[in-house]
Amino acid sequence: MKGNNRFLTIMVSSVFASLLVVSVIVSCGGSPGTVGNSGADSVSMSAGEAASAAAEIIRVLSPVPSQEFPSGSAIRITFEKTTGISPDSVEIYFAGRLLTTIRDGSYNTVIPAQQTGTTGVRALRLLAYSGRGRPQSVSMFLTILSDLVPARYGYRIERIFSHDKTAYTQGLLFHNGFFYESTGQEGRSTLRKVDPETGVVIRRLNLEAKFFGEGIALLGDRIYQLTWKHKVGFVYDIENFTELGKFYYNTEGWGLTTVDDRLVMSDGSNKLYVVDPNGFITVRIIEVYDNKSMVMYLNELEYVNGEIWANVFMSDLIARIDPATGKVTGYIDLKGILPDSDKMNEGDDVLNGIAWDRESGRIWVTGKNWPKLFQIRVTGQ
Repeated sequence: MKGNNRFLTIMVSSVFASLLVVSVIVSCGGSPGTVGNSGADSVSMSAGEAASAAAEIIRVLSPVPSQEFPSGSAIRITFEKTTGISPDSVEIYFAGRLLTTIRDGSYNTVIPAQQTGTTGVRALRLLAYSGRGRPQSVSMFLTILSDLVPARYGYRIERIFSHDKTAYTQGLLFHNGFFYESTGQEGRSTLRKVDPETGVVIRRLNLEAKFFGEGIALLGDRIYQLTWKHKVGFVYDIENFTELGKFYYNTEGWGLTTVDDRLVMSDGSNKLYVVDPNGFITVRIIEVYDNKSMVMYLNELEYVNGEIWANVFMSDLIARIDPATGKVTGYIDLKGILPDSDKMNEGDDVLNGIAWDRESGRIWVTGKNWPKLFQIRVTGQ
């Protein structure tokens, strides 16, 4: 995530992921913690089922593998028998749950619209039984896209603040009149408390040189900080940055925010992991899509008025995400907010960092090695 080489690696991976939809199911190396599904619905066959798969009982006519549907669609399933022998019954599973069992010889049914309300890759599986052996299993994956055309927003700069241009910003939040910032790069990663008016670092904690600092979030009086590849994060007392504990996860660490009493973490894919901070256990995975495709490279996160806002890595866009459905409701385009003359490293000092003050509604943005931090008002809403 942290430079052009990393971005190229992710792009190559993304191409393969788009060609092989099934690969989405196992992307990102699993989920943080040890509980929860993979984000899509896994479909597996036993050895016996695989052996009997050659003996076809039914053939699925619709939908077809990898077919895309807008969320809220009622999806019709139709199939036919392949021999003169009718199946005794056909069990139909969607998203890992039994949808219906057909025994009356009618070879069609519908996935109700209320079961396709959230975005993501979903598994469809049919198990056809006859009295002549093991059931035949037919499995495929379907993609549920957003049914919303994302709104487009602009911005107006309200104030400009000084920002440490040596800070490779990976996480940003505002609390009680101060910014708290996480910076990256091995040997340079820090956690900081910053005076907004002057940009002066009031308190600073240096991470061990081996760690690459990532996103931060505040929950109660504790700051949670991710690292990029070491799959370990740290918990600190907000008052003095005393380390209170560690937590572990199975993905890369990118962005982090707080939604109610949960943490929400990104890993550079289109997935957001909703995490119980007690044990850092994943309780839900949000798969983020707009009306055209999955939205990859979700980076630094901020929870703003009921939405999750995410920097889209290597772009000038902030995606506004409905956490209940995974739908992108809009994009904020911050193109041109930092003049080219203020950039240090072409292609690397990208937009990254969103902070929101719940009390006043103020919003701030910055980027990696940016000499400025901007208070903005979103326009077009």
